[in-house]
Amino acid sequence: MTILFLLLCFFTTAGWGQDQPGERTPPGVTIGKYKWQKVGEGPATDPSLKAENDSASGDGAGASDSSVVIRQGQFFLYSVEVKNESARSIRAVLWDYIVTDSNTREELGLHEFVSFEKVARNGSKALTAKSRLSPSRIVTVQDSPPVVNSTVVEHVILRCVLFDDESMWEQPSTLPGTCDALRQRAKSQNRH
Repeated sequence: MTILFLLLCFFTTAGWGQDQPGERTPPGVTIGKYKWQKVGEGPATDPSLKAENDSASGDGAGASDSSVVIRQGQFFLYSVEVKNESARSIRAVLWDYIVTDSNTREELGLHEFVSFEKVARNGSKALTAKSRLSPSRIVTVQDSPPVVNSTVVEHVILRCVLFDDESMWEQPSTLPGTCDALRQRAKSQNRH
């Protein structure tokens, strides 16, 4: 019984360390400012701007997730500034915009986005994506991000970074095969 309890404690605390700010980035690549904002009506579907796995629970359920309120005609614009001081240009990035409660460490929202925007060597670029889903399924969304004294913490994690020389960097906690899918999508983007 004691061993079972210790194993349960270990796996619970090990899970807390995942998806926290301070996760790694590729050498020479840094994350700058990131934010979300409400934007007006947008297209019903725009594959170049829609989130890949846009579920507040992070399970890929998207609009079918009953805990998520989707406002008709309302969009949220998510953005992250990526600075590239590496020797290679960035071709594609898989990134997560995560909202957590700093007191309970509960994940309040997870949005996964793919950006096929080039970030040149010694350059920076704001990667953006639109979604119909608010940043969090629990926190009331107003016209601006949560106030400073809030227990809500937002951060961005780069999951996979594909460079133009076809090399791939991936976050150690990324599920196997995730970055391979990004590489395949980037190849199909080049054919079109």
